[in-house]
Amino acid sequence: MFKRISYLTFALLLLIQFTTCLPIPTATDRLENNNIPQVTTTVNPTVAVAEGHNSFEDAFFKGLINFQNFRLQRSNQIAKDVLADPSMNSIDSEAMEKERSVLRKYVQDSRESLNTAQPADNNYEYAGFIFLGNKDVVLQSFDRFKRRHASKTEAVTPEQQVAWDALKKHGVLEYDEEVDKRYKEYLHYLVDEFEAYVKTLSADDKEKAKDLIEAWNAYTKHERGMDKTAFGHRLFQISWKF
Repeated sequence: MFKRISYLTFALLLLIQFTTCLPIPTATDRLENNNIPQVTTTVNPTVAVAEGHNSFEDAFFKGLINFQNFRLQRSNQIAKDVLADPSMNSIDSEAMEKERSVLRKYVQDSRESLNTAQPADNNYEYAGFIFLGNKDVVLQSFDRFKRRHASKTEAVTPEQQVAWDALKKHGVLEYDEEVDKRYKEYLHYLVDEFEAYVKTLSADDKEKAKDLIEAWNAYTKHERGMDKTAFGHRLFQISWKF
């Protein structure tokens, strides 16, 4: 359905995002909540149709941006709460400073990502992929930090244990549960939007969206045990490919 974009171009742009370091803020700036926007944390069921693309494309991008913004906002707050926790200063070592430094950078990067305006509607799909990709790059740094500290197969240092205990204290496990819940809500939202959208398609349109229609038929005929969540995930996979 969506126009294919160059994987190489997209990968290079993400690499630039990975390797570009922003100036380190002052100690005060690191812990302040400077104009972080209050985002809607549930998917808005009413999506406006922008000129030049269809309602399902709008639902896909706007719903996913909404979901990613929730993750950024909540993880930003957790990181700030952890940095403010007295336990994070309980060990005087370079390793402990590294733990704090990673979290400080995440607070800054996630704030920057939340404050970055969505690009204009020129080349809508391409801009949408890049905009979401940049958000995902930031979120991955927080996810890697969590996984490294929660590892049950690799030994953690005393400093990492302190950071992990602080993360749990300030709600990281509850955050993970909420992310899973909201992702499922987003998938169901895609299904509802696609159900309305598919009724507007002509025979030619259905042929162009063959992969989506095949998945839709499998879902409506209850083939392969495909429930609403599984179909929503399939819609996401097909729509995200490029």
